[in-house]
Formats: sequence, structure tokens, C-alpha cells
Amino acid sequence: MTSSPDRLAAHPSTDARLARTLRSIDYPATKDDLLRIAVVDHLDVPTIDAIHELPARDYHGVSEVLRMLTGD
Repeated sequence: MTSSPDRLAAHPSTDARLARTLRSIDYPATKDDLLRIAVVDHLDVPTIDAIHELPARDYHGVSEVLRMLTGD
């Protein structure tokens, strides 16, 4: 079962780690770039699944990716 991006569980340690990971890459970044860094940084499976479900396009910053993942 896969989770939808808007259902990414909010947990302070997960959020902080995800934000730190997303800040470590150059933008614009593709969905594949985001998946690659998520795997390399050993983010949790629900987070990687949520990134996998993002639309395939360029993302222009951390806040844009976080908005897409959380549905805010």
C-alpha cells in the first residue's frame, strides 16, 4: 500500500531530517534528484514513498517540495 503525498505523517524528527536532506541539494531539482538524495540519506520508507508519488517535474526549493509532500 502506498501513501499519498498529502498523508506524509508529521513527526518533528522526520520533518527536521527531511528538511535537512532537501537543503543539501541544488535546485531546480527533479523528482529523480529528490528520490536519489532521500535514498542516499536513508530517509524512512513512508517519506521515500511520498516523494515517489510527487509529479515528475522540476522543483525550485525546499519549501515547494515540503508543500507538495504535506499538502499544505
